[in-house]
Amino acid sequence: MYHLYTSLSGYYLFFIDWYLYQQKWRDALSSFLLVFSPTHLLARAFVFSMAHHKSEDEIRAEYEIVQKAQQNPQFFAPLYEKYYDAIFVYINRRIEDEELTADMTAQVFYKCLKSLQKYDFQGVPFSAWLFRITINEINQFFKQQQSKQRAVSLKEKHINILFEELQHHDVADKHDIVTKLLESLDSEDVQFLELRFFEDRSFKEIGFLLGLTEVNAKVKTYRILAKLKEKAAQLMR
Repeated sequence: MYHLYTSLSGYYLFFIDWYLYQQKWRDALSSFLLVFSPTHLLARAFVFSMAHHKSEDEIRAEYEIVQKAQQNPQFFAPLYEKYYDAIFVYINRRIEDEELTADMTAQVFYKCLKSLQKYDFQGVPFSAWLFRITINEINQFFKQQQSKQRAVSLKEKHINILFEELQHHDVADKHDIVTKLLESLDSEDVQFLELRFFEDRSFKEIGFLLGLTEVNAKVKTYRILAKLKEKAAQLMR
């Protein structure tokens, strides 16, 4: 079952305890204290999507920070602060559990920091690598917790975009139909739709995130759309 997120209110206090293996990492980052208010963060779905719409200069400038963090983990702090909210919201929209989301977000940054020395610039934003780790964590979670339902967060404009792609414009009950359409797909196919049409990511970045070539990401996405068009036609007869 897939369903829509609405909102999340209240304040969240989260203490990051990294349990790092190396003392230099522990000294630098074991006691990040983050206090933030996620009020209406989930209602503002994809508010952080600008993270993957950067100029070449911005991408290069951020890579310089990454290079510094590879030499000294203290420079990782700005990256953590910049992307924490985006990662938290991205995870929580899919698993609908704040406590688990906090744990998983910490795990994502822990794995990111632990593997930072292996990071190799490939022409996409650093955030793409971070989201790749996040997607792997989410997918692993649902493989291990098969009884858990995956949530999909949509705004009205995302529903409209999907129906435009399906070439169906005058539809009375779009919410009901889009739910049935998503339920007809497996989680991997839904992931392609999320990344391309709901988050407006390029095929190059989708390929990077999912371990595919840019061409294969594009072919896969439009095969899924073709499948949905056929299903939509059946539902609206």
